[in-house]
Amino acid sequence: MIRELTIRGAAFGAAAAGAGLGVGLVAGAEAATWTVIVLVAAAAILGAGAGLLTFWSSEEAIDAITDAARRLAAGELWERVSVSSPSTTELVREFNRMASHVQELVNATRANEARLKAVFDAATDAMIAIASDTTVQFLNTAAGQVLGVPRENAIGRSLIESARDYELDALVRRVISMPSSPSSAVVIFGRQRTQLRAIAVPIREGGDWAVLLILNDLTEVQRLDQVRRDFLSNVSHELRTPLASIRALVETIEDGGVDERAEASEFLRRIRQQVERMTALVNELLDLSRIESGAIELHPELVSLLDVARECASLLQARCESARITIDVSGAGSDRVEADRPSLLRVVTNLLDNAIKFSPQGATVHVGIADEGELVAVAVRDEGPGIQAQDLSRVFERFYKGEASRATTGAGLGLAIVKHLVRAHGGTAEAANAPAGGAVFTVRIPRRFVGARSTTGR
Repeated sequence: MIRELTIRGAAFGAAAAGAGLGVGLVAGAEAATWTVIVLVAAAAILGAGAGLLTFWSSEEAIDAITDAARRLAAGELWERVSVSSPSTTELVREFNRMASHVQELVNATRANEARLKAVFDAATDAMIAIASDTTVQFLNTAAGQVLGVPRENAIGRSLIESARDYELDALVRRVISMPSSPSSAVVIFGRQRTQLRAIAVPIREGGDWAVLLILNDLTEVQRLDQVRRDFLSNVSHELRTPLASIRALVETIEDGGVDERAEASEFLRRIRQQVERMTALVNELLDLSRIESGAIELHPELVSLLDVARECASLLQARCESARITIDVSGAGSDRVEADRPSLLRVVTNLLDNAIKFSPQGATVHVGIADEGELVAVAVRDEGPGIQAQDLSRVFERFYKGEASRATTGAGLGLAIVKHLVRAHGGTAEAANAPAGGAVFTVRIPRRFVGARSTTGR
């Protein structure tokens, strides 16, 4: 169209010039008249040329705008128009302003999408976006792990193909057919029989996203519930035994079964022994509660872990002699750390007590102190049966007792206290089976104290 107008404008100017010259020739006008005619023709020619140039520059600007629009539509958002003419200056300016605004909107949309995906991927719960035909539109990393399929393989397929679970599929379809409110259910999912809480939330005006399926793994909830049951079982057992003993002793005294003073003293000694056993259990519970809540008082000082290990071995010497067990303490390199000495004594004592408990008669408990640069490691190895594979990840849990330890005394608090005291110092605790047999417990303490210092004196 612009090209036609350009040609027509130029032709019109040329025709006007020719007409002016023709009129002059026919009229045979005088020289002055001829001068006017020539000037008119020249003006017409100049006007035609100006019209040609004007229309030609406008055509270039319109072509540039058209080309830029095509590039914008193809996703080249940085495209702008640099060609303009007097008649298209405002049009080019507004086009470039519109293109900048479109680029800002697209960039903002992309940023929001990136943030949304980051939030989804950071979530520990599995989340799956599903279309109205149950096709998976998006899923986060946790969902891919739960379903056991790569993300790219799940997107675009139906939920039943990826999840292979009819309960989840039925839950989603129920919400798609009745999108008035969320729906939830607890399902047993996969070969591992994992218990999941599934929540299907309808998404109104969500485009391709009709339902958001959220899967909560209840494994940790079950574990905590098992901890609670272990606590009730172990503590009940630990309290029931001394209480039954005390009751039997008291009833014997009440029934007049104790006549002599020596016999009465023995009964009272046994009663005191059982009371002390229950008191020790209650104190351990209170201590663990204080340590876990951060209420424990820590007074760091320069401590030799080799000296601490030898002191603990000395305190347990009488018990070792009765079981014919030897404690061997050795160290290599610098063994000094900045730590709370009473806490370290308790940590090493609990580890030695645990090792003695599972060591056969005549065995040796090995204690090694190792310099590991910024850390100092204390490893306690016994010569017992070792730790069952299913118990390795739980030995430091409070109240947990493996099959091998159920017949032993204690509520399962010693190793939990070890873990939390070491953590209060910024260290770590781990358990493993030694290659040569037996179990090895290793705690690592930072050389410089990094825990919370007590603000009060001892």
